[in-house]
Amino acid sequence: MAAPANPFTPDLLRTAWKGVRDGVDEREAPSPAIARFEQDLDANLELHDRELSTCEYRPRDLTQVALTESDRVRVLSVPAVRDRVVARAVLAIATPVVDPLLGPAAYAFRPGLGVSDAVQAVARLRDDGNEWAARLDVDECFPTIPVAYARRLLQAALDGQDHVLSVVDFLLDRLVVVPRKGRRHQLGLPQGCPLSPLLANLVLAEFDSDLLDQGFPVVRYADDICIPVADEQDAWEALREAHHSLRRLDMAPGAEDSQVMSFAQGFSFLGEDFGPRYPPAIEELRVAEPAAKTLYAARQGGRVRIASGRVIVEDKKSNSLVDVPQSHVGRIVCFGSMGLSAGVRAWALSNDVEVVLASRRGTYLGAMVGAGTARASRIRGQIIAAGSERAQAIATAMVEAKIRNQIVALQRFGRRAHKEQVEPAIRSMRRLLPMTSEAGTRSELMGLEGAAAAAYFPALGALVPETLRFDRRSRQPPLDVPNAALSFLYTILHGECITALHSVGLEPAFGVLHSEADDRPALSLDLMEEFRPLVVDQVVLRLCRSGALTPASARTEKNRSGIWLTKTARASILHSYETRMLSRTSGGLPGFTGTLRRHVYRQAQRLALALTDSSKTWTGISWR
Repeated sequence: MAAPANPFTPDLLRTAWKGVRDGVDEREAPSPAIARFEQDLDANLELHDRELSTCEYRPRDLTQVALTESDRVRVLSVPAVRDRVVARAVLAIATPVVDPLLGPAAYAFRPGLGVSDAVQAVARLRDDGNEWAARLDVDECFPTIPVAYARRLLQAALDGQDHVLSVVDFLLDRLVVVPRKGRRHQLGLPQGCPLSPLLANLVLAEFDSDLLDQGFPVVRYADDICIPVADEQDAWEALREAHHSLRRLDMAPGAEDSQVMSFAQGFSFLGEDFGPRYPPAIEELRVAEPAAKTLYAARQGGRVRIASGRVIVEDKKSNSLVDVPQSHVGRIVCFGSMGLSAGVRAWALSNDVEVVLASRRGTYLGAMVGAGTARASRIRGQIIAAGSERAQAIATAMVEAKIRNQIVALQRFGRRAHKEQVEPAIRSMRRLLPMTSEAGTRSELMGLEGAAAAAYFPALGALVPETLRFDRRSRQPPLDVPNAALSFLYTILHGECITALHSVGLEPAFGVLHSEADDRPALSLDLMEEFRPLVVDQVVLRLCRSGALTPASARTEKNRSGIWLTKTARASILHSYETRMLSRTSGGLPGFTGTLRRHVYRQAQRLALALTDSSKTWTGISWR
C-alpha cells in the first residue's frame, strides 16, 4: 500500500525549526541541544523529511524539568529538539483550521493576540457598564486536560488529514523521564510541547462557549479567566456556571483564585491592576493611519474634479467642500448625483484609484476599473472551476466562515439580558454548521446560509437599544435605522470586494456560491460574506449601543417608502467603518498581518489561487 501524501514539506520543517530556535513560544524551555541540532541542521531536517514521508517517525521520551518561578515551581515535560520541530510543523498545519473554532474569548497562544489584547478586552467590557467581575483559574490545567477528548476535537477539525493525526498520536503517547524515578506516563498534556497550548485551547473553547452562550462575556488567557458582568449577583452566577462547565470537562477551578470583586474595589488580572477607569480602553489601539484615504462624496448636484495636483469636491454652486492633495486619495465613493470630471476619471484609472458609484440611498451601481493584466488566464480558470468539486469546497468554506463569524458576533455582544434571544439562535446556527459539508450543490449551501440568517438577524436585532430593535432583515427599502445602516455599509463593502477581485484578475460576475443568473457580481458577494459580521454588523452594533445612531438618525421622504439616513448619521457610520477597516490585525489569516481592508485583498488573492490551482485551499478569516 502506498504511503499517504506527506504534508510535512522541507520548507515547512525548516520554518518549524526557525520557530524552535527563536523560542517563539514563551512556554518552551530553552535547551542546549538546540545548538547541537543546528550544527547538522540540513542532515537533521532531511532525516525528519524521510521519516515523516515514510511514516517511520517516532518521537523520543519527554524529560521532566522543574523551573522555580518566584514562590512556586513549574514542572515542564520537555521534548527533544527534533520532536519540537515536528510538533511545530503540526502546529503550522493545524492552526489555520483550529483557530477559527476558538471563538472570541481565548487570547493566549493564538497568532496576533496576547496579554495586551486581553487587558483591553476587559477594559472595554468595564467601560460598557460592567461594574463587577468573576475571577478564576483552572487548577493544574495542562495535566488535567482530557487528552482523548482533545484528540477527538482535533480529528474533527483536521478531517481527512490522517497522516498528521497519526503523528499527533505518537506525540501524545510519549512517556516522560522523571529524574531519579525513571519513565512514567504523562498526565494530561505535556507542558513544554508546542502542540499542547493549541489542544488546551481547543478543549477550553467549549468552556468559553458555555458561558458566552448564556450572555457572560469571557476573557480567558490560557487558564486565567475574567468575566466582567453588570452586578454582584451576575458575578456569582457566572462563577457558578464556570465551575459547572469545568467539572463537565472533568477539570476543576483553582480554589484560592475563584473570587467575585468589583472594579470600584480593584483587582489584578494578567499582571494589570484594574480599577474604575484604569487601565483606559483605547478604541483605536491598532488603527493604522494610511497615507491615502477614502474620499466619500454625497453632496447632490456636486462634482469631484482635479486641479493642480489636488482633488476638489464642490457643491452645485461650485463652492469647495473638500480640497486635498491627490496623493492623499486612494479611493473615491460617490453617492447619487455626484459628477466626476474627465480629469478625475483619467487620473483614477491610470493610478489604480478605486472609484465606486452608488445610488443616493446607498445601493451599489458599479465601479470604475482600469485595464488589468493577466486577467484572461484567471477568468479561464474561473470558468473551468465553475460547478466543480473545488468550487463547491470553496463555497462551503465561505458559508462556514460566515456562520462562525455570525456566532462570534452574537457571543461577543450578547449579555445576560439577551440570553432568551441569543442562546437559541446560536444553538440553531451550530446545528447548521456540520450540514454545510454535506451539501451537494450551491443552492443547498445558500439554503443553509439563509436558515442561519433567519436565526441570526432577530438575535442581532435584540442586541441594540429597545428604541432601535428589529426582528428581521429589511432591505429594499430598509424600515428602521439599523437595517438602513447595514444596507448602506454592505454597499460600501461590496464595492471594496469588487475592486479587490479585479486587482487579482478575477471576474466578479462568476460566483462559486451566489448565482450569476440574477445579473449581480456574484463572486464579490461571495467574497464579502465572512466580512459582513466581522466588519459591518460590528460597526452598526457599536454605533447603536453608543448612542451615535438613534431613531432621530432616520428621515422619510414624501411618496417614498422606508427610511433614509440623515447626513449626520451617514458621517458617523462612514467614520466608524473606516476606523474598523483600518484596524491592523495579525493571525486572522495564516502568516498575514495588515489592516482589515488589506485582509479583503488578501482573501481575494487566496481565492484566485484556490480557483486556478487545485493544490491550494481557501479558508475563512478568524475573528480578531
